[in-house]
Amino acid sequence: MKDSYHSVHEPMCGVCKKHCKTFESLREHLLGPLRKSGCALVFLDRGCHLCLSILSSSDARSKHLETCQMLPANPHGLIPRVSLSNKPIRDKAYFGLYSVTCEIRGREAVAIDCEMVGGGDDGSLNLCARVCLIDEDENMIFHSYVKPPIPVTDYRFEITGIKEEHLKDAMPVNQLRHEIEEILFNGESSGRVWLDGGKARVLVGHSLHYDIVSLDMDYPSHLRRDSAEYLPFMKTNKSSHSLKYLTKTYLGYEIQSGVHDPYEDCVAVMRLYKRMRSQPHKAEECTTYNPFLGFTQKELESMTSDELLDISRTDYYCWCLDAVRKVSE
Repeated sequence: MKDSYHSVHEPMCGVCKKHCKTFESLREHLLGPLRKSGCALVFLDRGCHLCLSILSSSDARSKHLETCQMLPANPHGLIPRVSLSNKPIRDKAYFGLYSVTCEIRGREAVAIDCEMVGGGDDGSLNLCARVCLIDEDENMIFHSYVKPPIPVTDYRFEITGIKEEHLKDAMPVNQLRHEIEEILFNGESSGRVWLDGGKARVLVGHSLHYDIVSLDMDYPSHLRRDSAEYLPFMKTNKSSHSLKYLTKTYLGYEIQSGVHDPYEDCVAVMRLYKRMRSQPHKAEECTTYNPFLGFTQKELESMTSDELLDISRTDYYCWCLDAVRKVSE
């Protein structure tokens, strides 16, 4: 009988070639209490604790860590300037069609982060009060405070740093949504974006659903890249890690040590996305449909295990598949 099917995009031990569904399960295989001893010895000598790759030598690992270990984002000159004003900041270059040659990146990505204040009697209702967007080069392309549609009952100041005066003359949600959609849709009609994406940008974030709902906005699922729902980043029980944990574990530095900085969070999630997108995986057919739908139950029951494996295809979408070659448009 053939071996069980595994996607070439799944995290894999560089020593014994064991496939894992998540990086956490691979980390347990290499470093956990029930680790495989042979693999653990090699990893301790030549392994990168961030990307979990095995290098050719301990010297090669040291050089590798110089680039794999990242420094915290430095927002000085950006965030301090905008935090004192409730006037939106826009980079006008991002309100035209994207038309530069991109041979490695593929479709251009934009990272978003929203800071939430509380609404409702007990302040538990999340209301977007601040939003930031950055490009792939970590340049801020949009920032604005947001005036929630209902009264704020908890500013959550210890986390957000937001006060009542920041929202007094802030941009209403409906106007803000138009500004953000203009950036993301990139000159395309909404119908074209929902159909095949067109020139629309990939939207990167952490727990994107909450950001999108708080902005009363929608965006096609095939253009969303959510680090909270990306299978390789999830726990072995398929629940989500925090962005703070992912940044420390995979990028090597701390965020959210005090007041949350939306620019800092945008940079962290963009770096996570680009790191996963740059993985050098082999080509593999990926689908989003069930390959068994064309067969009756009786036909499937009559197939051998080898025949079932032959028609199986992975629905494991790796972000490295975003890194397609693209010509100027």
